Amino acid sequence: MVKPLKSKVRRRNLSPIFSVKFLGGFKSFLLSSLPYILSLTVLGVLFGTVAVYAVNSPSFRLEEVRVLNIGSLAAEQAFKFCELQKGENLVTLDLVNVQELIKRKHPEFKEVRVRRVLPNRIEVLLKRRTPIAQIAFSSRYVQVDKSLVVLPGTASSPFRNLTILEGVPVPPEGLLVGASLREAGTLKALKLAEYIKGHRLLRKHTLSRIDISDPRNISVYVDGDIEIRLGFTHLVERLKILDQTLKTVELDRVKIRYIDLRFDDVVIGPR
Repeated sequence: MVKPLKSKVRRRNLSPIFSVKFLGGFKSFLLSSLPYILSLTVLGVLFGTVAVYAVNSPSFRLEEVRVLNIGSLAAEQAFKFCELQKGENLVTLDLVNVQELIKRKHPEFKEVRVRRVLPNRIEVLLKRRTPIAQIAFSSRYVQVDKSLVVLPGTASSPFRNLTILEGVPVPPEGLLVGASLREAGTLKALKLAEYIKGHRLLRKHTLSRIDISDPRNISVYVDGDIEIRLGFTHLVERLKILDQTLKTVELDRVKIRYIDLRFDDVVIGPR
């Protein structure tokens, strides 16, 4: 009957020892960590003080907006372009929001970057989309880039040095600047133009237009009115045949009216 009493006595003796060791270890931890805690506290106070100063100081008020790569804009025009107000706090200004706003208003720019230039200036760097072709819609010509994004500005006559895509259907939403054309025939026509130019198939001749009015009989026009008839299937293979043909046949618009590649044998139609 004595054994249980001894066990209880041992537990009572261990508790104070454990408490002393714990307190001693905690005290050592605090002493060793005190320099770090003090440093972090000082840094926090300094950062908070600087932040409060930056938010409230007139030194960090927006005074100038520079829009680069689109020519010279007057000060008022630059602020309006970004929808910013003179005197806004430059530190708290949401640059991402400004960037997205410019992209929505001006889809003709492929890239938009906005950056702070302390103490009081914003700079906007722009990269325009490059026209790669033009699309004939009724009596108007619209420029598009390599992603078939509609660019600003239309003309009643063709733009110079841009291949014309004919027979492209008008998208349901209309020809809105920034709209991306996704009709399958239009994509095919643009890829044809890129392939012909990229592989220099026409050599010294000019790719004038691609007609997809009849999706089953796609035609390419060279030097204005020499027609190359491709059909609608195996287009790359037919273009390779055209490349071989042009090594022995001179594309003379006075003598040749068309070249038909839709059959086993190449057919050349004279004027």
